[in-house]
Amino acid sequence: MKAALVTGGCGFLGSWIVRQLLDEGVEVRVLALPGERRDNLAGVRCEIVEGDIRKVPDVRRAMAGRDTVFHAAAIYSDWAPDPTEMYDVNLRGTFHVLQAARDAGVERVVVTASIVSLGRPRPGELGTEATPYECWDLDFPYSRSKFLSRELAESFAPWDLDVHVVCPGIVLGPGDLRPTPSGALILTTASLPGPSLVFEGGASYVDVRDAARVHVLAARHGAKGERTIATAHNLTNEALVRAISDALGRRRPLVKLPVAVARAAALAMEARAARTGRPPMLSRVFFEYSLRPSYYSNAKSVDALGAAYRPLEETLRDAVSWFRAHGMLPPG
Repeated sequence: MKAALVTGGCGFLGSWIVRQLLDEGVEVRVLALPGERRDNLAGVRCEIVEGDIRKVPDVRRAMAGRDTVFHAAAIYSDWAPDPTEMYDVNLRGTFHVLQAARDAGVERVVVTASIVSLGRPRPGELGTEATPYECWDLDFPYSRSKFLSRELAESFAPWDLDVHVVCPGIVLGPGDLRPTPSGALILTTASLPGPSLVFEGGASYVDVRDAARVHVLAARHGAKGERTIATAHNLTNEALVRAISDALGRRRPLVKLPVAVARAAALAMEARAARTGRPPMLSRVFFEYSLRPSYYSNAKSVDALGAAYRPLEETLRDAVSWFRAHGMLPPG
């Protein structure tokens, strides 16, 4: 691996992939949307070309001369009243990147999917790379679009493209400019007055820097046509809120809401969001999805790729420090 293209390289996860490639002496080119914020690459010595993954000429131009491609560009949102653009970017854009890579003779493509592109494990079990997708009862556009784009990417492997898919857990850490729904978990916990509110369920979390590292390891050692989960911490919603509160340095009383009350609150937030156009603090579909604890094993990433994961406390401490340094949280 000598020359890499990173789509979505200005973003939260993509920018850490860029930094880790540069640390290994790889020449990096980033495909960025025109007008996209580039704060995460300030001072980083990489080439940035403008373009849109939905436009074939843009993708082909960015692909020229690359031996490896990291496809991290996607729309990541837990609320999409009109998911048309999300499906367009996450599906059509992914096809364009894969087709251009195949035509250009790229040696390897690493595609960023998500654990929500996999199925939720049965209660008491850990999900793996083989857990079949089952979330058809919920109209969750992000989950469906990532499932479909993952299937699309893997279908290129028998079509003579060396592609490997990485499925990160919910990504946390420094550099979440937008912020993503992941970073919003921290900001919401910090901003709500009164006691911290939690509900049933749980999910799997990973440091953005560790998830980026798994992408680089997958480019070097991952098997063609396979997928690897990149995650570290399986936490109930209550445990996550407590850990965030500790990182903020101000633990508050915690109130566990009955499911019916939490569901009503999510519906009310979504109704308000529909009126204002501003995303809800908790979307109905994300609430319903996360009621079922979704915990995953990272054994394949550790055993096959040599991945390592840092403690949750370090991840949250660094995320809080970054948010404070960028004026997104008040000083501690």
